[in-house]
Amino acid sequence: MIANLLLLTGEDDFRLRERARLYQRKFKEKYPSAEIDFFDQTSEFNQLENAALTPNLFGGKRMVVCDEFWTPDTFDKAVQQKFFAALAPVEGLVTVLCIEPKLDKRKKSTKFLLKEARTETFAPMEEHEVLAWSEKFAHKNNGTLSRKNAALLTKRCGLSLWNLSSEIKKLISAGKDGEVTAQNIELMTLPKPEIEIWDFLKHLSEKNTVGALKSFRTLMIMGQSPHQIFPMIQREIRIHALIRSGIEQHLDSKSIASAAGIHPFVVSKTKALTQNFSLRQITNLYEKLFQIDKRIKTGGIFTMVGDTSEFELTIEKFVIETCR
Repeated sequence: MIANLLLLTGEDDFRLRERARLYQRKFKEKYPSAEIDFFDQTSEFNQLENAALTPNLFGGKRMVVCDEFWTPDTFDKAVQQKFFAALAPVEGLVTVLCIEPKLDKRKKSTKFLLKEARTETFAPMEEHEVLAWSEKFAHKNNGTLSRKNAALLTKRCGLSLWNLSSEIKKLISAGKDGEVTAQNIELMTLPKPEIEIWDFLKHLSEKNTVGALKSFRTLMIMGQSPHQIFPMIQREIRIHALIRSGIEQHLDSKSIASAAGIHPFVVSKTKALTQNFSLRQITNLYEKLFQIDKRIKTGGIFTMVGDTSEFELTIEKFVIETCR
């Protein structure tokens, strides 16, 4: 392992980027005269090599940040130039920080970094972790957010920490003494269509015709067209199918999420609803959606700019038939 080679990776890009900024800040605090150089895929390998291996005339420390830098070409050049072998002896002078949110494990560079670099992985958080993070983030920003209101905020705004961080800061500024209230969450945040589609499918799974139709109309009011809503329905039914397949194989939620490539939060929230449908019922839903899609593409359902009423009616009929 190369002591002065660090790797930050994982799908939770927010925490990964925060960690990268922390490393840079602490480095500058410890070594005020230090230099920090940044390289990405637009940079040439020789630029990185010069920055990392050229001695500083004044003996100062240096951090080299490689942000999604390692392509097959740049890695091959590094191997040819014996860059990593030269890096280890200068660990007292240079630190190389690699930021690679998504790693292709088939690549030679990935295999090398995972083996030789000190690695920190930022995987997507579970629901309870997101709620705890939201509370701590509010406190860190001189505000207060209860677990109940954190759950409400997550339900409306989704799981993206980038989005949640922005919304929490806004709500702290608006609240008395920095308190994030349910009232302000309702008034000042706009529900994501994906969240409303979740309610739509929840009502659909519960065979709640009124609730499902109301959610559909809410999506329309939010400015979503049937052409936007229909693919969301298809995607969510596909998720039900993947989870149902996992259930049939007696997999736990974590294994289903991993096998299907679905966020653990989505699996935990959807699994109970999926159990309301048999595999045959989900297959029937798929067939109905396929027939609707076919009719749209072949002109069987009339739509034009400003008039999607026939498509809307088709979706409403799908809701009613599913909830019977």
